[in-house]
Amino acid sequence: MSLPLKTVTYRQVELAALECLIHRHYGLEYSVIRALGVSSGSYRLVEAWAEPLDRLEVEEIAAWRAGGPEPHLASVMNDLACSGVIDSGEYLVHVWW
Repeated sequence: MSLPLKTVTYRQVELAALECLIHRHYGLEYSVIRALGVSSGSYRLVEAWAEPLDRLEVEEIAAWRAGGPEPHLASVMNDLACSGVIDSGEYLVHVWW
């Protein structure tokens, strides 16, 4: 019996490096662990596309910058890609502490 497989390409990033990049770009603390609700030893696939953000993503980022709750990581990643800070694509976030 064979298992149908699909080969994919993604960028793997460590939790601490991603949080550091987000902090440097926005000047705000951001917790990937809180945003994703993940535990140590987890991997989470997040897409980032350099396409215009939708209205909800724009509002989510603006509210966070004004002192509101942290936006979903996908919104942050899309904003970073739109800003040219990171390349578009799929990112595998390695969560550990």
